[in-house]
Amino acid sequence: MWNWDYDLPKNWQPTTPAEWEWFLVRKINYGDFNGLRKKIIKKLFPKIKNKLDPGKKAMIANYLKT
Repeated sequence: MWNWDYDLPKNWQPTTPAEWEWFLVRKINYGDFNGLRKKIIKKLFPKIKNKLDPGKKAMIANYLKT
């Protein structure tokens, strides 16, 4: 599988809603929670939840309840 994002600069940040969705799905599914903000996850969770690993989806849903 080819992952084009590996060449992104370290300080790269999403700017569009589609980039944010892709960014969150990738970080969550790969277990990289460093730097994620609850506010952003909560806002986009309804749109990305079906793209998440089932275990990670359940974990994030529980996290957002607190």
